[in-house]
Amino acid sequence: MRFSVLPAQLSPIAIDVGASTIKMLQITTGEAPRIHALAEIEVPEPIRGDHEKRFEFMRQEIPAAVRGHGFKGRRVVCAPTSTQVLVQSIQVDRVSDAPELAAAQLEAQLECQPGSLVVRAAEITKGNRDGRAHTEMLCWAMAREDSMRYVEMFNSVRCRLVGIHPQVRSVVSAFDHLNRRLADADICTMYVDLGWGGMKVAVAHGTDMVFAKQVQIGGRQFDGLVSESNACDMVTARIRRVEEGISFDRAPFPAARERTAPTGGIAMIRSGTPRLHGGDPGGSVVTDVAMERRKGVTPAEFANHVPPGPDRVLAAGVDCSEIVESMSDELSMCARYHGSLFGGRRIDRVVFLGGEARSTLLCRRLAESLNVPAQLGDPIARFADGPDDPRLPEPGRSAPGWASACGLCTSPVDF
Repeated sequence: MRFSVLPAQLSPIAIDVGASTIKMLQITTGEAPRIHALAEIEVPEPIRGDHEKRFEFMRQEIPAAVRGHGFKGRRVVCAPTSTQVLVQSIQVDRVSDAPELAAAQLEAQLECQPGSLVVRAAEITKGNRDGRAHTEMLCWAMAREDSMRYVEMFNSVRCRLVGIHPQVRSVVSAFDHLNRRLADADICTMYVDLGWGGMKVAVAHGTDMVFAKQVQIGGRQFDGLVSESNACDMVTARIRRVEEGISFDRAPFPAARERTAPTGGIAMIRSGTPRLHGGDPGGSVVTDVAMERRKGVTPAEFANHVPPGPDRVLAAGVDCSEIVESMSDELSMCARYHGSLFGGRRIDRVVFLGGEARSTLLCRRLAESLNVPAQLGDPIARFADGPDDPRLPEPGRSAPGWASACGLCTSPVDF
């Protein structure tokens, strides 16, 4: 048996603080990185919206997870929950100190005291606005108080925080190893992280993130509709939605589109006047405009029938089409904004990630709204020996929800 003199080098412990779960991952470094340890901690439903209780929960649970799952070392790199981090594009005048100017502009916009935010800014592109040169900056900001709370919390559990990154940046970093060639900069990828607490969108040219947005629409809204429709709590609604999944159903033909042939001697009048079915005051109003007024047949000019609307999206039998439509609108706006920055450049592909991306029907509907080829991401598969590796979170199944944790493992650290 051959022994190695030097122990395997390990990454810092990556901790992705999600809205519903806290994911912890540590990998070996080198040419063939592998999973060294991982753990997933579910955040109780009552404290998911309370930052104070979440900090106390992490202070209690993280040490036990470190001991119980074989994590080594004390260095930690963290991605705070998205509600604590602001990601925003800002335009500033083209000057040498653009990052500092962007930080000051963001503080003024949020009406914060100078120095109360931790701001990081990166230059994206240059352009002209109203005849004046400007620089497009992509910024992320976090309250300095919150960042110090993370430092103090990890210190209290004998860990040392060596890096903080927004989740949306970590998601892109999880795929940097696939986009290292110069030619990859010509490939425009949209990453869509579908989480329980919200949706995170990033657009990257190769490894360079050029656009990012966080949208507070996610699994929470689906669970809320299921809970309201079935008169049950959010936990039960979540279980039902996961078990029954998402399905499509043909939307009913709207009553307003039903057309009835006019009858009687006053067809000319009735054909242009709304009337009620059967004279019932509570019936639906229809207008006889599709039928030819005298013969009662459809004229050649209106011969081609327009089919009903698209399929409804059902989650546990509840119509969630409006939520999915809102998500589609947000993705379309992100694609248009990116195109406006880069001369109409289109998205080449979209990669879906996050726990909610396990619903391939949901991903398919969102991809159809963009009219872009789509793929389901599984970055943690890179660190495993095949799909059935027992070290995986769920052997035999993809794990798109671990993208941010994977990116954290290879993200830069401060020291």
